[in-house]
Amino acid sequence: MYEIFLFINPIGIYCYDIEKQIQDTIKELDVDACYHFVPITNINAIKEDVFRRRKESQNVIELSKYTMATTRALQDYHAIKLTYGNKKARKFIFTLQQKLCKDCSQYNIELPGQVIDELGLNLKKINSVKDGDYINDSIHQDQKLAEQWNITKTPTTVIFKENDESCGILLEGTLKHDDLVSLLIPERKIIEQPSFYDKMFSNNHLRLI
Repeated sequence: MYEIFLFINPIGIYCYDIEKQIQDTIKELDVDACYHFVPITNINAIKEDVFRRRKESQNVIELSKYTMATTRALQDYHAIKLTYGNKKARKFIFTLQQKLCKDCSQYNIELPGQVIDELGLNLKKINSVKDGDYINDSIHQDQKLAEQWNITKTPTTVIFKENDESCGILLEGTLKHDDLVSLLIPERKIIEQPSFYDKMFSNNHLRLI
């Protein structure tokens, strides 16, 4: 049994791809796993994502608008989690990212509400809880966890094995399918590629926490 924590920018360019990669690989390998979305945001994560999008030759909205969009998505996620549960909140983020991963210039102030409608959720009900203390407390708890594990980049994936919760593996950035397979079923790859972990550590892509 694995427990996976995925720290993401709520509208980050690579976050949608890595979320789908993890979901698909878990199904492919038929391994027992539960995973948690931990959306976080700060000015460095926002600037980094803008840089990535420009590198991919995307049209990029101005920084102030991007910051507003990220903050709105974060608040909506926690409000949906409170009113409808984790599954619906993850679906909201996943759908929003799917719409923006190739072109964030498509963002407009109505888009989050449109996604909420597509998912059959009640926008008024969601908005009604945003002014409560719960939303800020929930966001703060996720930020506290990120600080505890020294999460500095998004996306970052943290994997724990049930029988060894004292030590987790942290991977920053994108994650290749074969690398994820090697981590979830290590006996398959360690025999074939004994230098797998050495290579990932040397690239500063993986560390123990």
